Amino acid sequence: MVGNRRQASRAWIIILSIAVLTILPIILNQVGVLGVDSYFQYNRIYEAEMQIRHGNFSFLNLYSFQQAGRIVNQVYSPLLTFLFGAILLVTGTWFKFQIVSMILVNFFAGISMYYGAKKLKFNFAICVALASIYMTSFSIYGFMYSTSWRALAVAFVPLLIGPMKAFYSGDWTLREMLFLGVIIGIIAQAQIISAALVLPILIPFFVVGLIKTQSKWRALGRLLMGILLALVLSLNVIMPYLELLKGSHLLPPTNMPLINGVTNAVVPFTDHSGPLSLPIISLFFYGALAALLLFWRTLSGFTRTLTIMAAVYLVLGTNLVPWSIIGLQWPALESYLQLPRRFIITGLSFLFLSDMLVVQELRLNGVFHWTQAGIKLLTTIVATAAVVSLAVAAATFVARQSDPNISIAAGLGTNDNNVFAHRYHGKKIKTITDLQPVFHVKDKSALIQVVDRRTPDYVPIQGNYSTSTDYYSAYVRYVISPKSKFHHQVLPGGVLRLTWSQKRARQIRVPVVVYGNTQVILNGEMLAHKELRPSIISTPMVHGKRGANHIDLSYQPKMMTVISIWWSVLAWVIVGLSTIKYCLFNRQIKRG
Repeated sequence: MVGNRRQASRAWIIILSIAVLTILPIILNQVGVLGVDSYFQYNRIYEAEMQIRHGNFSFLNLYSFQQAGRIVNQVYSPLLTFLFGAILLVTGTWFKFQIVSMILVNFFAGISMYYGAKKLKFNFAICVALASIYMTSFSIYGFMYSTSWRALAVAFVPLLIGPMKAFYSGDWTLREMLFLGVIIGIIAQAQIISAALVLPILIPFFVVGLIKTQSKWRALGRLLMGILLALVLSLNVIMPYLELLKGSHLLPPTNMPLINGVTNAVVPFTDHSGPLSLPIISLFFYGALAALLLFWRTLSGFTRTLTIMAAVYLVLGTNLVPWSIIGLQWPALESYLQLPRRFIITGLSFLFLSDMLVVQELRLNGVFHWTQAGIKLLTTIVATAAVVSLAVAAATFVARQSDPNISIAAGLGTNDNNVFAHRYHGKKIKTITDLQPVFHVKDKSALIQVVDRRTPDYVPIQGNYSTSTDYYSAYVRYVISPKSKFHHQVLPGGVLRLTWSQKRARQIRVPVVVYGNTQVILNGEMLAHKELRPSIISTPMVHGKRGANHIDLSYQPKMMTVISIWWSVLAWVIVGLSTIKYCLFNRQIKRG
């Protein structure tokens, strides 16, 4: 038992060291990095930090997203965003926050993979090697490059391997079903779409296990308890979103042609500055296919099923699937799925695990005579290559972020139409290097305010969504462009106030958006929504008086939504306390 604890401690130390090593170029060069999703996510994190700092909690994003009265945090990973907001509050600067957050995401991905591999009874060296390969993979390093939130979601996916084994064997214990509910709940807290994408992987294991089990109704009852737990844990995300949908038409996330979101990992290519993740994925993929073709009868049913599902997910993320036609037939997928590579990102951990299961079973069945030491050596070589190549790629990325010839838009991985840069200490922000000073100052609002990104996700729109309407240009016209003419102030009680002055009484459009339950008070008088004459993105037209005017926005959620959120928070507290109690109890038993 003492040996197991020491082994676990060694694993944690190694994984933490790798998490640090992969971002060492960022640490040593003291260069803050940004990518295509960074401004969207950093606005959310800054909002959470400010609400915690001032104890001023609201459904509205009071401090971020152009202070336009938008609701983003409450429908997108609220609990984890508050956790990251607390980290920003403690670390003090955006650069320190970046370092801590990157290490944490890498570390949790590695630990998750380590314990997933332990469930399959791999030895210590292979478990650590697989953890290293996964935490430096295509699925996870997106957080370093662009603050991709899906990396945070899939960091916990390998932990599903335990419930998958329980499903397949027909041994649906209450503990495993509740654990399944918790892991799905964690993934949903990070990103609902990732939770939705991972659920189909479980289906074949569920079907086989249901056939095998002798007590089907009891097993289904335990599964139902796991499902209910996942739903309760996710109520804080689901109920606010449903409330907004009921009261407003919401602008869906960015519409993207599906074919542009594939990654052909089955035909890898990398330059000398890129990480080796895609070639490694390709190696594992073709190894899996070869094993299925040559040794189908030798492999166990669980291994075959896991390998097939992992391979299917990898293929789904490539252009071997006719995504252009699918996008034309189901255009909603271009807003909600967006990137077919998400299938690869979601299923990649199972590809790594299934390949090692194949190697383990073929060796045990005497198909080949590799020694255990030889397998450990080969896996460690691949893991080392993955870690070193990602560190090299990070150094190249840092060099790009330090290049004064890279424009702010190019540095953010977008085009000029999506970026509206302002001044910092009198200097116009033009290049990505002009942003470096704001990473290191204690005024965290500077990074948020010097650049406006055209990302109007979840803005309420008038009428049904239309692909022919340019909502992004409308957001620039009605929010970003006029916002400097108004003074923004956050008041206690979750109230956002905009103040302006006009020379005569007249109609004026205010750069805020109004949801179905948003309360609007103009100069002390409550306005009915029918008086607001909203634009296509629901910015109100009000009648301002001569002289000073102010408009106050607040949001009062429905009682059932508030109750549901508290149920979810309470459930997470109980899960957390139960986990601590379980770990302490197990430790006492092992000591005894």
